[in-house]
Amino acid sequence: PVHGKIPFNMYDYQEELVRMYQANRFNIILSARQTGKTETSCAFLLWYAIFQPERTVLIASNKSSNAMELIAKIQFAYEELPAWLKPGIDDINWNKHTCAFDNKSRIVSTTTSKDSGRGLAISLIYCDELAFVKPHVQDEFWDSILPTLSTGGSMIITSTPNGDSNLFAKLWFA
Repeated sequence: PVHGKIPFNMYDYQEELVRMYQANRFNIILSARQTGKTETSCAFLLWYAIFQPERTVLIASNKSSNAMELIAKIQFAYEELPAWLKPGIDDINWNKHTCAFDNKSRIVSTTTSKDSGRGLAISLIYCDELAFVKPHVQDEFWDSILPTLSTGGSMIITSTPNGDSNLFAKLWFA
């Protein structure tokens, strides 16, 4: 925050995080705050959408403002890419909740709810701060998203610690 725009040079653990995202269909990340997990994840989601045509990425976050912040980070990263690496964008679907590219891939953000992702053919789900979503909403979200996962979709769940009586904790300790 005090240095403004800085180069994105990853630490070894961030590179390992990206390798895990690439190698595993399901990832559950428990992380301390201020580790660069969010920026690394946003960079991965942007890479995925650019290099995987006709994919839909769903970002489900505990708050609408957090979901919009993730899209803003992705859009900022896109804008900083060299011109030769940038795909074209879909201006109609480039806003506070969506990034859409001319390769027909898109990244959509929403709050985590029982209706998150309904009606979308989701290739990758990124759940941000799942441990901070109310337990009954976590359960409803999980029930609604399972059909997408059963058809081959991938999932990344991230959170900072928040007790052990919620779905995130149950998945983490399973």
